[in-house]
This record gives sequence, structure tokens and C-alpha cells, in this order.
Amino acid sequence: MIDESLMALMTSAALFCATMTMTPGPNNVLLATSGANYGVKKTVPHVVGIRIGSSSLHLAMLLGLGALFQQWPQLHTGLKYLSLIYLLYLALKIARLPTSDEIRAQDAKPMTLSEAALFQWINPKSWMATVTLCSAFTLAGDAYWLSAVAGMMVFNMVGFPASFTWVFLGAGIRHKLSSPKRRARFNYLMSGLLLVCIPMMIH
Repeated sequence: MIDESLMALMTSAALFCATMTMTPGPNNVLLATSGANYGVKKTVPHVVGIRIGSSSLHLAMLLGLGALFQQWPQLHTGLKYLSLIYLLYLALKIARLPTSDEIRAQDAKPMTLSEAALFQWINPKSWMATVTLCSAFTLAGDAYWLSAVAGMMVFNMVGFPASFTWVFLGAGIRHKLSSPKRRARFNYLMSGLLLVCIPMMIH
């Protein structure tokens, strides 16, 4: 009975994870931007960092981090404003990315693995997905940790290809960004899209 319940639950969790990881959000905007500006290979650490950061947040939530925020709601409020400030910083950074070929060759610095991992701890969409997975997609009783670990595995199994979809999407239009003017317009567009993500965290 547990096996059947777990299988059904993880199937639903996979659909939820696909929705969360494929739809536009801060991570995907940043991945598409990186793919377009730096290419797929240089964006791989960014993708890996997202999965490491999401998994560490997921584990921390399972071990009681959620209860800590319930006890001290001001911590949650502080985290929300910290994420707002950092998203504004990232949007500004994207808008100011170098566009000339010479400067791009010298300053091609995509987000690192550690930066991407740490960003998940202040990414509102990552928190939303993790809280839902830890609550709605776990079984009660003795099967709790089995379902919790299975949920983490499913999230990563779905998350990796979903992230690379956005990287390849960005890389696919890289050849169209053949002039500094086009690259600047693209970066401004992606910066604007990142700003559009902000309302989801201040409702």
C-alpha cells in the first residue's frame, strides 16, 4: 500500500516540479541570460549550483527550518527583503553586462556554482517549491522520510533537464546577438524580465 501511495505521490510531485522548474522565474531568466552571453559550457556550474542549493534548502526544511520561521516570522520578512535587494542587484548587473567583443572576452564571468547555490536560499520561487514539496508531497508516519527523500530525488531529476532547457534556449539565440546593440537590447529585456519576477515575492 505504501509503495502504491508513494508512486502516485511522486508522479504528482514530478508534475509539480516540472511546472515549477519550467515556468519563468529568477533561475530560468538567469540561465537563459547566461546561455546567451556565455554559452552552455560556461553555464554548467550555474545549473549544478542551483541543484545543490535547492537540495540543501530542501534538506534544511525537512530538518526543521520551516518551524524556525513559524516561531520567528521576522526572519522570513528579513529574508524576503534580502531577496528583493539581491534581485534588484542582479537585474542591474544583467543590464550592465559588457556588449563589445573585446570586453566580453575579458570579462566573461557567469554566475559560479557557489553563487548559484547560495542564491536558492533567497530565491522566493525555490522557497515556494520546497515548502510545497515538504508539506503536500510527503506521507505521514513511518513513510515520511522515504517520501521526503524520494521528493528530493524527483525534484533534481526533473530540475536538471528543465534548467538546461533554458540554457539551450539562451544559447540558441546567441548567434542572433551579433552586434553590441543587439546584445544590449537582449540584456535589457532579460533584466526587465527578472524585475517582473519580483511581484511574486512581495504579495
